Formats: sequence, C-alpha cells, structure tokens
Amino acid sequence: MEEERADAVSSIAAVRQEWLDAVKAGDAERLAALVTDDVVVVHGNGRCVRGRDELKVDFLRGFEAFSIEQNVSSVEIVIRGAWAFEICEVESKFTPNCGGESTHVQSTTVVALNRQSDGSWKVGRVLGILHSPLPSSK
Repeated sequence: MEEERADAVSSIAAVRQEWLDAVKAGDAERLAALVTDDVVVVHGNGRCVRGRDELKVDFLRGFEAFSIEQNVSSVEIVIRGAWAFEICEVESKFTPNCGGESTHVQSTTVVALNRQSDGSWKVGRVLGILHSPLPSSK
C-alpha cells in the first residue's frame, strides 16, 4: 500500500513538473494534454473555465499577454481511490509581452487529479485562492 502511494505521489509530481515546464514554454497544447476532457478551473478571481478546449483558449490568451514563470511547493497530497487532491503554494511572475513591469502573484491551489484507465494522472479540477491580485491583460 505504501509503495503504491509512493508511486502515485511520484507520478503526480511528474505531472506538476510537466505543467510548470509547459507554462514556462508558453505551450498551451502540452498543458491541454495534462487535463481531463471535463476539466473545471476556478481562477482566484472567481472566473470559471470548463472543458479542455475552453481551457486551452484561456491558456493561449494568457500566453499572448504575458510571459509566465511559476514556482510551486506541494504542501499535501491526499489520495482517495481514483482521485488525488494536492494543495500547493504557488508564486507566479507575469511579465507583459508588450513591455512593462512584472507582477508577482502568490496563491494557494487545490488540484484534483484523476487516475486514468492506463494508470496515468490528469488534472480534473483546479481551485485557485489568491493572496495578491492578478495583473490586468489590458
């Protein structure tokens, strides 16, 4: 049982790292591949995005406006059956692509990952809780 948990935690950490690498690269396709078809993301400002396609458009808009760097610290992972819940502290730096000063944002995220039939994990739900305001893309 402990070995199974360790394997799951390792796989979830790999998904997290792939997510961070894709954000750094501004790669919406790679990010979209890491989520379930029915993904739901509630941003820290309350805006909700539903489904892989809508989320991909959301990523593309963000990458058009900003270069984004993130550092993530996993606080806790709870695994229950086919679901894993990860709480993370996130530090993000948004640098406008059109020039201007960077904005630093701190948040806590709760990520629900769903184990797929092949044993891999995909992001199914994300809840963002802001500790500082998001930058405006306008």
